[in-house]
Amino acid sequence: MRWLSAGDFIEIAGEKIPGGMIYVGEDRNSRYGSSEPSRINPRLKVARGIVDIAERLTSYWPSYDTISPEARRAYLQWLSSGRKAPHANIGYVFLFFYGLERRVFVDAKTDRAAAAEIPSIIAEVERLLSIYGENQSFSNYASRFADFLRQGTVSARRYLEAPPAPLSYGYEMPIELRIGLGQLAVDKQPMPANWALTWVLSDHSIGKRTPVTRCEDAFAHLFRMRYEERHGAGVVLPQNKTRLKFQYNTASAGLPPQELDGLSGIPDVTVTSAARKKLQQLVDECTVLLEPYSRYLGRNPGVPDALEGLLQLPVGLWPARARAELDELKQRIGDGMVVMSFGELAGRLQSAGTLSRDKVLMLARALESLHIGIEPDVLAGSRTPKPEDRVALFATQAEDGDLRASPAYSAASVTLDLACAVAAADGDTSPKEIMLLSQHVDSWNHLSGAHRKRLKAHLRLQLNQPPTLQSLKKKLEPLAESARRAVAALLAHLAQADGEVTPAEVKLLERVYKALQLDLQSLYSDLHVAASGSPVGPSQSMPSAPGTSQSKSAGGFALDHERIAQLQRETEQVSALLAQVFVDEQPAEPEETTVEEAIEDTVSICGLDADHSAFLRVLLSRTSWARDELEAVASDMELMLDGALEQINDMAFENFDMPVTEGEDPFEINPDIMERLPL
Repeated sequence: MRWLSAGDFIEIAGEKIPGGMIYVGEDRNSRYGSSEPSRINPRLKVARGIVDIAERLTSYWPSYDTISPEARRAYLQWLSSGRKAPHANIGYVFLFFYGLERRVFVDAKTDRAAAAEIPSIIAEVERLLSIYGENQSFSNYASRFADFLRQGTVSARRYLEAPPAPLSYGYEMPIELRIGLGQLAVDKQPMPANWALTWVLSDHSIGKRTPVTRCEDAFAHLFRMRYEERHGAGVVLPQNKTRLKFQYNTASAGLPPQELDGLSGIPDVTVTSAARKKLQQLVDECTVLLEPYSRYLGRNPGVPDALEGLLQLPVGLWPARARAELDELKQRIGDGMVVMSFGELAGRLQSAGTLSRDKVLMLARALESLHIGIEPDVLAGSRTPKPEDRVALFATQAEDGDLRASPAYSAASVTLDLACAVAAADGDTSPKEIMLLSQHVDSWNHLSGAHRKRLKAHLRLQLNQPPTLQSLKKKLEPLAESARRAVAALLAHLAQADGEVTPAEVKLLERVYKALQLDLQSLYSDLHVAASGSPVGPSQSMPSAPGTSQSKSAGGFALDHERIAQLQRETEQVSALLAQVFVDEQPAEPEETTVEEAIEDTVSICGLDADHSAFLRVLLSRTSWARDELEAVASDMELMLDGALEQINDMAFENFDMPVTEGEDPFEINPDIMERLPL
C-alpha cells in the first residue's frame, strides 16, 4: 500500500485520477487489525458502465474492499472529476476522508514528509466542506478534524491575539476559541468584546435569529458596543469544574479516537450557563434593534446602503460613507443654519426614491440623534415635505424636542405664522420686519433656548413661503373673542414695524380681522394706537405696540428695549390664549406596518430546552465520559446529571428508538445516533 501525494496521477479501471491524496495497493495488513477502508485495491472488480454517483450505494461506514463493483466505479468517477461534484453521494466523500485521517494520525507520527503535508490536508478538508458542508455528519467530522489539526501545540495566553474566525460548520465551538477563553478564566482577565462576539457566533447553544446572519456587520458592531457599555473591559469568567479536553472521534472505523495534548488545567468555560445566559441576553437585545433593518434587507437585498434601509438602524451603525456625509453636513451647519430642498437632503444620503411619512420621521430622529434639527418639524406633526420643498437644518441642543408639542410652543408657532403672513403682505418682507420678528422669538423666555432656535428656523422658512390665512383659520376659530382681539392687535402692531403700513398690509389685516370675526373698526383703532406708539389701555385687553419706536433721527429705525420687554409680556399672554386651541391637538404618529419573520429555533434539539440541548452537544463531544467528569459538566450547567441524562435518553427513544448513552461509569455514547441527531 502506498500514498499518492497531492501532485501525483494514476489511472485505475480506465479512470484517470489527478490530485493524489489517496492510498493504493494490495497490502491488507494494518497496525489496528483491520484493512484501511480508503485503500484502493486495483485488483478488485469495478463495474464497466458509467454509474450515477448521486445514488447511495454504500453503507454508513464504507470500505473500498467491501462496497459493490458499481459503488467502486462511482467512487473512481468522483475521484477522476476532481472530488468536486456537489451531487455526489456523501459516502464517497467519507471514503476519501478516511485516507486523510490515516495520513495524519498514522503516517505523520513517524514520517516527516507526511507531517509536512498536514497544511495541504487541512486546505483540502476546508475545500470539501465548502462543497459538502451541508451534510450534518460530514460537517461535524471534517470541521472537528481541521480544528484539531490547526492547534499543533497549545499557545500560552492565546487570548492576547485576535480570536479565531467563527466556524460556520459543526456543532462544537472551535477548540482554539475555548482554549483562549479558558486561559482568560485562569488568568482572571476580562473577556474582550471581540472574544465574546466570536463565542456568540460559534456557540450553537446561543440562539441566533435571522438578523444576526443577514445583518452580520451591523450585528457585530452593535454587539461589541452594547457589551462594552454593559461590561466595560469585559466579563471575568469563572474557573469552573469542567476541564477542557478535546477528543477527535475519527470517522474511520480503522482508527482510534485522538486527543489534543497540552490542555491540562484549562477550564472549559463554554459549558457554564451563567456566562452563556449573559451573552444570550445581549444577542436578544441586539436582534430586536436590528429586526426592522433585517426585514428591509429581506425585501431589498440589492440596496443595503439605501437611506430607506439605513433609517431602520441607529445612526452609529450606518456605513462609513453615510456617516461621512452626515459629518460633512454637520460641519456645514456649525452653530448656524443651512437651507436646502428636501430632495437634495435625501439625495445626499442615497435615498432610493420618495420617502414615505414614516421614513421621514425616522430621518428626523436620526438627524436629531446627531443634534441636527430639521424644520418643518415633522416630529411635532408638521406635514411631510415634498422633494421640492425647502427645509432648514440647524444645530440643536440636548433639550430640543422634549416639549415641542406643548401648548405654549404650538401657540408661539401659530403666532409667528400669523406674523409672517402679515409681514409678507406687501410682497417684500423688510429687514426691519425680519429683525423685529427675530427679536420677538428671542424675547419669548417662557420657551427654552433650543425651542427659540427652532422657531427661528421656522421663521426662516415661513418668510420665504408665508402660510395662508385659510390654513390658520381653522385653528383660530375656537378662540374666545377676547383672545382673537389680542392676537389681531399684536399683528396690527407688527405691521407698523417698518414705519409704515402699505395698502396691501391693510388689506391682509382686514382679511385677518374678518377671519377672526372681529369688527373692522377695531383694526383701524389698533393701527392708530400702533402708529402713535401709545400704550394699550387695560380696557382694550390687547397688546401694546410691538417693541419699536418710530424714530426719524439720523440713526433711522431703532429698537426700544423697554417696549420689547413689554412685548415679551404681551406675547406670552397671547401665547397663553392660543394654547387653549392646541391642548388636544397632539398628532398621532403613524405606525409602519411590518411583517414578522418566522422565528427559527436553532438551539433546541428534538424538543429539548436550551439547557438540555447545550448539555447534549457537550455530551456528544467524546465517545465516553467518566461519571465525575460528567457531573462537573452538569454542575457548571446548573443541571442534575441523572435527571438530564434521563430526559435526553427519553427524547432519543421517542424519536429514534435508541438511547444516547449506555452504562453508568463510564457513560458510553451510542455511535449509531450521531448521524440522526440534528445538532
